[in-house]
Amino acid sequence: MNFSRAAEHMGMSQPGVSYQVASLERSLELKLFTRGARSVTLTSAGLYFCEQLRRITAAYQGMVDHVRSLSPEGEEPGTDGEAFLDLRQLECFLAVVHRQNFTKAGEDIFLTQSGISYQIASLEKSLGRKLFHRGARSLSLSEPGEVFARQARELVEDYHAVLKKAQELSAQVGGALSVGFLGVVFMDLVPRLLREFAAECPGVEVKRVHVTLAHAFDAILNGEIDCTFSMLFNHVCPPGILTHVILKDRMLAAMSADHPFAHRKKLKLSELKGQPLLSITPQIAGPGVEWHRALCEKHGLDYGLTRFAPDFPTMFLDISMGSGIAIQPGRTIQEYGNASHRVVELEDEGMDIEFVVAWKEEGANPLVPLFLRCFDRL
Repeated sequence: MNFSRAAEHMGMSQPGVSYQVASLERSLELKLFTRGARSVTLTSAGLYFCEQLRRITAAYQGMVDHVRSLSPEGEEPGTDGEAFLDLRQLECFLAVVHRQNFTKAGEDIFLTQSGISYQIASLEKSLGRKLFHRGARSLSLSEPGEVFARQARELVEDYHAVLKKAQELSAQVGGALSVGFLGVVFMDLVPRLLREFAAECPGVEVKRVHVTLAHAFDAILNGEIDCTFSMLFNHVCPPGILTHVILKDRMLAAMSADHPFAHRKKLKLSELKGQPLLSITPQIAGPGVEWHRALCEKHGLDYGLTRFAPDFPTMFLDISMGSGIAIQPGRTIQEYGNASHRVVELEDEGMDIEFVVAWKEEGANPLVPLFLRCFDRL
């Protein structure tokens, strides 16, 4: 994030790098960087575009590797190594595929026939594959060309969709981001995070939405919120959801101070057989209750003895009253526990959980990466 250092790394002058970046911003029609007296930072549009471009570049390398793996008769094996994404080359290639003629393809994208030929030859050289069968008066795709054409068309469409979204983000004065929170953990962090994000994007409206663990992921997939704090059990995440791990935690056993096990430092789950267990209702806890049920089946505990509370304050009140044992994350016990509770470590495997920020994999709000960047700073 420094033009001078970038110039040194690339063997260019600092004004040369600045000129190239300014030219890129003009051609893309979006502002990538905010320039200060002594610092350079990515704009929200720049951050979104940069992260998406990394993803598209990785996808392109996968395309190239696939095409290079094809070995038709009469061709040398494909070259190895990193492939450099050149959108102009891909658009030339797709124009030729569409028109089946170099001259007509050149007319469509304002290049001469020799210019088109040069771009296609450069692309074939980088792939180590012939993409076309050339006849005196005919042109057709080779087998690698057919494979490459299908994937290239999707990738170019993906790139233009990303660029359009980045341009919209760059042009907008404000925008909106809806953030879900559980109201269970990180309530000391959430206000600071939202203030940090508001300072980074002063024109953006931040909507705070209270969600339950049972509904958090569905709320994202249904478009009710853009991202949310949540929990993962056994690393299981619903399809269509991406997550960023905030904290790795471990399940512990919480009980009243006068419980027979309260003096213990460690327990095995099998020792809890016949003990009443406490949990939050399925309507609120959702995947947490399913994890609880699977835990009981695995370790021979009686799920039917589970007593369900409508919320965490009620459950921890039940613990204080000696109504049962709750198996909960250390962070949750830390926030709700008090002097009347005792906490015992569980020795069994599979007691690790993750607190995460989650968002939609496809069609995510472009402000989400900036929100995550603010979180990382905190």
